[in-house]
Amino acid sequence: MMASPLQQFAISGKARHAKPQNLPELWPLSLDVLKVQDAAMLCKRMSEQTCRSLGIELFEDVSQAERFITAAGDQQQRFAIRHKTYGLVGCVAFSRLTRIHVCDMAQLSYWLAEPFRGLGVMSWALSSILAYLKRTGVKHVLAHVYTFNQASRRLLECMGFKPCCEKADKIVRYQRKLA
Repeated sequence: MMASPLQQFAISGKARHAKPQNLPELWPLSLDVLKVQDAAMLCKRMSEQTCRSLGIELFEDVSQAERFITAAGDQQQRFAIRHKTYGLVGCVAFSRLTRIHVCDMAQLSYWLAEPFRGLGVMSWALSSILAYLKRTGVKHVLAHVYTFNQASRRLLECMGFKPCCEKADKIVRYQRKLA
C-alpha cells in the first residue's frame, strides 16, 4: 500500500514548515460540508497570510467565522478538508457561474493551514472537487490567484489550469476545461 502524501513528506525529511508528528498509517482525509460548528477551528487555522491570500480580513472572533460560513448561502458550496486526527485543515469552495449546457462554468477558491501545505493535500482536494464538478456537467473552471501567491499558481498549473489574464488588481485568472 502506498504511503499517504502526509507520510511521504514525513519520511522525506523536509522541514519547510512545522509539520504534524506521528502521522497515522492510512490516508486520513475527507471532504464534507463546512458547518457552523467549524467556526472555532476556522479561526484557529486561518492565518493572517491565508486571509491575505483570500482577500478577506482576519477573523477576530468565532462570530466572524460563523458569519463567513453562513454568508455563502446557496451561491457558494464550501467543503471542509478534514484530517482524522487534526480536524479541519482547509477548505475548497466553488460557485456555479453559469448553467448553460455548452458553457457551464464554476469558480474555485481554496485554502490550507500552513502545517499541511506541500504534502499533496490540496492536490487531492482539488482533484476530488474537479471530478465532482465534471460529473455535474461543469465544462470550465476558473480560479483567481494573487500574483504574489506563487505556491497556489504552481498548484493550479500542475493541475492543468492555464493563466488566461492578469487583472489590474494583481490577480491572475486561471482556467481549465473539464470536458
